[in-house]
Amino acid sequence: MTLTRLDEPSCRKVLAKLDSYIDNELLAESNLEILEHFRACPSCTGEAQQRRNVRTRLQTAVRDVKLPAGLEDRVRQRLRQSQPPKTTRFHLMAIAATLTVCVASWAAYHFASPRLATMNTVLQVGLNDHLHCAVIRQTANRPKLPTNKLAAEWHELVPVVERHVPGDLPFSLAHECQYRGRKFIHLTFRNDNSLLSLVIARKQDGESLAAANLLPALSHSGIPLYAAGSQQFQIAAFEEPQYLVFTISDLPAAKNLDLLIAMAPVVRKFLDKFGA
Repeated sequence: MTLTRLDEPSCRKVLAKLDSYIDNELLAESNLEILEHFRACPSCTGEAQQRRNVRTRLQTAVRDVKLPAGLEDRVRQRLRQSQPPKTTRFHLMAIAATLTVCVASWAAYHFASPRLATMNTVLQVGLNDHLHCAVIRQTANRPKLPTNKLAAEWHELVPVVERHVPGDLPFSLAHECQYRGRKFIHLTFRNDNSLLSLVIARKQDGESLAAANLLPALSHSGIPLYAAGSQQFQIAAFEEPQYLVFTISDLPAAKNLDLLIAMAPVVRKFLDKFGA
């Protein structure tokens, strides 16, 4: 397990809220505080990833197991009927909590994706990958040197995009990553103060910015561009017949949109070779 600095008040505060953060149960202000803490604390960032990994393993372990009907209700009824000493009651509560975690993990595996799909807009496809990969994972495992891990057919995307990113925001990493079973082409640019992602995702059935009740912020070179803000991050996006393209950053909204304006024509041209 990750070594956690329990002696530091800021770490204790984050760890107390960590499970709620992973479950997306916190207010935007609390999420922002935790994300800022992650940027400066590899220990807590690693702990968050460890807890996510444990949940993933639990989901994998129980996904093929059919739980008996009414299991949770029967456990709760047994607890209500029994009147054990305090110590025994504590152990029964711990057992019940463990069973509840398994039930919740099983339910999350089967129902989380459809539920989130109804809650989130298409713009959040890019934001979710940015948070999972660039903010959390790369903070703990940031490459020491600029690294292009893209497959051969995508490899030249990096210099194409890099020409349109300011020199004070140097290229850091390009790779194919995965979040919730979905693959992304992900380029990150960062300095000590700012972080920018270019995220490209192949569309899934029914996904469309134009059909998501969103109004374009503007149109550039015949490309409608969409923009929104979430927590401390700004999102800009455009779509092709087969792809969604995003810039997500902690830069000012106008700057983030300007970057996509500069990139959109060249990225669109690059995607043309894939029949987009």
